[in-house]
Amino acid sequence: MLETSTYGDISVAKEVCYVGDNETKVFVYNVDGLLIDCGPQSREKEFTEWFKTQNINQVALTHNHEDHSGNAAWIQKNLNVPVYLHPMAIPYAHEEGMYPKYRQEMWGYRHIFDPMPMPEVLKTGRYTFEVLDTPGHAIYHNCFYERSEGWLFTGDLYLGTHLLVCFFEENIRQTIDTIERLLKLDFDTVFCAHAGVIENGKVRLEKKLNNLKTLQEQVVHMRRQGMTDREIDNEINGFELDITSISGGEWSPYNIIRTV
Repeated sequence: MLETSTYGDISVAKEVCYVGDNETKVFVYNVDGLLIDCGPQSREKEFTEWFKTQNINQVALTHNHEDHSGNAAWIQKNLNVPVYLHPMAIPYAHEEGMYPKYRQEMWGYRHIFDPMPMPEVLKTGRYTFEVLDTPGHAIYHNCFYERSEGWLFTGDLYLGTHLLVCFFEENIRQTIDTIERLLKLDFDTVFCAHAGVIENGKVRLEKKLNNLKTLQEQVVHMRRQGMTDREIDNEINGFELDITSISGGEWSPYNIIRTV
């Protein structure tokens, strides 16, 4: 069931998606007519009913993963507004989403859409967002920074301060570099696609960075002792989460170890 709320004049919509016993929250944001991400196709009915009430003028996708872009085709067909995506990710949008069964169960089926290249700046009537290249979770990933308000919309960059698993496409070394860059900016509130609104967001993002760097130092030390990444994973984690089995290893603690 879709839950809606507001943060100042930002409209927030939240859904929960399931695969097996695993649940994931999904948040999308409407900021003065700018829709940031559009949710998974598995919740098309719920999200699109909300879209119809929102006076959406433009859509900015943080990245092309199906839980963020799943309703883009519906938006283009029914709302006739521009949908922006990192220019290097556009070729992926021009292909039907082909995903393993567990992702189809959780996120639905992302259809072909035709996005426009993401501009350097996104403007609404009241706000100006700087578009930042922020690789890590995905190689073509953008965050949106509203300098005067101290807002940072982070897509899947934040998620939480301590990662148990990460996606097979992620690169934790890139994530560390990206967070270090972002922490040089002046912001307080983080808007995460899966954790919601984080009011002390800069502090939380810095805590995530510190946790990742501590892990990185530990892994580097163990590699120097001659251990393989699999051995390091078994030593540090020593367990397999349900989502690792369900996803065939697409989501795994090992993905953190091998890319940190």
